[in-house]
Formats: sequence, structure tokens, C-alpha cells
Amino acid sequence: MRFFDFLRGKVAFLALVFVVACFSALLLYAVRADLYFAMFIPCLLFFGSIVSLLPEFFVKKRFYDELLSIVRQMDKPHLLQELIECPGFIEGAILYDSMKTAGKSMNDEIAQYKTAFTEYREYIELWIHEVKTPIAGAKLISENAHNKTALEALEKIESYVEQALYYARSNAVEKDYLLNPVRLSELVGNALKSNSRFLIGHDIAVHMDDLDREVLTDTKWLTFIIRQLIDNAVKYGGSTLEFYGEQRADGATLYIRDDGVGIPEQDVGRVFLKGFTGANGREYGSSTGFGLYLCKKLCGKLGLGISLTSERGQGTTIAIFFPKSDD
Repeated sequence: MRFFDFLRGKVAFLALVFVVACFSALLLYAVRADLYFAMFIPCLLFFGSIVSLLPEFFVKKRFYDELLSIVRQMDKPHLLQELIECPGFIEGAILYDSMKTAGKSMNDEIAQYKTAFTEYREYIELWIHEVKTPIAGAKLISENAHNKTALEALEKIESYVEQALYYARSNAVEKDYLLNPVRLSELVGNALKSNSRFLIGHDIAVHMDDLDREVLTDTKWLTFIIRQLIDNAVKYGGSTLEFYGEQRADGATLYIRDDGVGIPEQDVGRVFLKGFTGANGREYGSSTGFGLYLCKKLCGKLGLGISLTSERGQGTTIAIFFPKSDD
């Protein structure tokens, strides 16, 4: 806060002082006072009024400078009212009380939405668990009846239901994960095993190499992520899947490569965006735009990196990076 900025807020007061000073000069001149005296007294009045504003200026400057400094350093500016003290001037005190009232109202509103969101998420999770039972029963009936078409449709439904479950839990991963050392070969093996019928039905060739590397992660969540990536690869024309690892000084990377249709160059940078389907989604008509978005979100929650490289007609490679643990 600069002094001249402060004075701009005092224009009305200074104008009034100036008018009084001019009136005083005219009055002194009218009573035949010495000319220098008649000029000195009004100037003293005007500049004295400006000097009298200095204590107020320094008090306000200290408060507002501190306020701006805290705002610039905070990750969550909405908590500002918790970090400042009530200032000693009336405008600041009013601002402080208003911020406190607004902050409390906002926190109450957020608490209501959080409660409603939590209740809705718990309902969705319960519904998904309940609907899994009739799906499993229908799959068993279809198997016994050797109805391959119905079985494939049910497995697709089950996949979407599972995706919905993990999406509902994606905002609270930290409450439902357990970090354990696990080998990349085990993670890939779990995902392939749970997708075995799907892979066999589409005659997918699988190659694994250099996966004997230990990483620290949650097996359940990573298995789901790899399954999503496998589904994507097959959905977009992949007939061969390659899984291989790479060890680096700062961690390990799992690569998943397919020989599918690939992704157009203009879409590569946006495939992890929520709801983005791109040219492939419009062409194949079965994309929801949630698979890769959910993988990205879950990797972020687990502290992993995920990236994608692709070329139209040349397939796609996904890299999942597991940082080295210092524990």
C-alpha cells in the first residue's frame, strides 16, 4: 500500500481542508493581516492535515500488506480469516468481522454438501455391491446355457459397474488402500487373470518381459487400473499386448503397449481429460471418456505417474511410473 494510494481515498477530506485553508487565507487578508502570515497559516493547516494522516496510513499499511502477503503464500486462501488478527481501525474491524461471518457461512455450506456427497457415494457403493449379485447369477446361467453372446454382454455390464464403483471411491482412495511391496509380474498377472475370458474371446496375444521388479503400491487399485488399460487396448483394435518393465534410479516403470489403431496426434494431449472421447470414440461409438481419466486420477491419488504415447495406426504405449520409496 503506497501513501499516494492512501491519499486518493482521502480526496474528499483533503478537498475540504483545502477549501478551509483558502477561506482562512482570505479571512486573514480581509482583516489586513501580514501577507506572509495570511499564506503561512492556511499552508500550515493544509500540510498539517496531511501529516496527521500518517499514523492512520502506517496502521492500515501494516494490516493490508500483511493481508496480501498471507494471501499470496496460502494454498487455500479461503482460510484467510483464520490467520489474520482483528486490526485496530474501524474499517479493518468491519472487514475482519465480515470475513469471519462469511467464512463460517461458507464452511457450514461446504459441510452440508460434503455430508450429502458422502451419503450419495455410500448409497452408490451399496447399490453396486447389491447389483453385482444378480449379474454374477446371470453370468452363471449364461455359462451353463453356453450362451456366449449373453455372457459377453454381462461381462461388459460388470466392467462398467466396477468402473462406477472405483469412480465413486476415487475421491477417498486414502481411506481404502494398503501399500505393499509387489512385483510387476504379479500386478500384470492379476489383471490378465481377471480378464482372461475377455482376452481369449478376442484372441489377444500377450507378451511379458522384464517384469521381475518390486514396487510399492496397492495391488487392488493397480489391478483395476491395468484392467482398464487392457480393455481400452482391445476396444480399439489391439490384437497383441506387451508388458515390460524398466528400472531407473528414481523408481520403476511399467509399460503397456498395444498394436491397435492408435490415437490421432491432436487427441494425445487430451485423452486423460474427463469425458473426452476424441476421434476414436466417435468412430467406434463405445467410449465413455472415463476410463483413462479414472486411471489418471487414481494414479495421482496413489502417488504414481502415468503418461501416454501414441501414433495413428501404430498402436499406443502407456507408462506407469512407480517412484522409489525412501522408507
